[in-house]
Amino acid sequence: MDLEGAPTTTFDVICAGDATWTFRRAGLARLAEVVARRFQPGGGAVRTALALASRGVKVGLATVLEDDRAGRALVKRIAAAGVDVGGVKHTTSLGGLLLLEGTGEVVPRDVGEPIRVPQAWSAPVLLLSGVSPVVSHGAALMREARRARRAGSTVIVDVSAKWHVWMGHDGRVLRSLLREADVVRCTGADLSVLGVSEAEVRATLRDGAVLVVSDHEGGARVSGPFGELTLAARGRGASRHALEEERTAAICAELARRPAEGADVPLWRRALAN
Repeated sequence: MDLEGAPTTTFDVICAGDATWTFRRAGLARLAEVVARRFQPGGGAVRTALALASRGVKVGLATVLEDDRAGRALVKRIAAAGVDVGGVKHTTSLGGLLLLEGTGEVVPRDVGEPIRVPQAWSAPVLLLSGVSPVVSHGAALMREARRARRAGSTVIVDVSAKWHVWMGHDGRVLRSLLREADVVRCTGADLSVLGVSEAEVRATLRDGAVLVVSDHEGGARVSGPFGELTLAARGRGASRHALEEERTAAICAELARRPAEGADVPLWRRALAN
């Protein structure tokens, strides 16, 4: 629980959202090798926080992890990369881990507790990643978004929708959260998972909000009060997931440095070129 009157910790960016492991298959090996080399920190909030830290951005992470060996190892790995993990909460209610075939992600079986950002944390940019159809989780993210906006922060929602979470749920329940965002990041795959169109998402947003939609080839389209900006697909090299993480980190970093320019085309050209 946060204590009233606690000293404020200021970051450039706060990342709040899901945390997972990503498993890289490579045949049989000793357990020590598997843990050390084949499991990499995953989840939109975590990967973006790591990408920001590698850029020298001061970043804090708020998430919920199971209080077991895997959870503690994940926190240790993230902290070693320069991310402040003071907003990580450990719980015993996640019910173990589940390997998602085809994605390599190792995720909690249970959605766990809602994610909360420490009251004493502040930053010009708040990234909320990994949306959920669970009412308590959506309500918690909306509270965080409203609190951040009242404090003058730019709120970015990185949809990062997962099939195993959204199967059987109506993606339109996200409308309330999306209305709290200054920037919404999603991919064509996210829209398919949620069963909504880009036009429906655009119509949900507040006037002045920016929508960034990436395609499966690595290109992106940005729409906002400045009109529409298109970025051609990059050449081959980095994986699509790595590209998305770097793109989200670049957007966060640019908005943290120049929050007053959030609706300007030059800022978005710089962010998308990174």
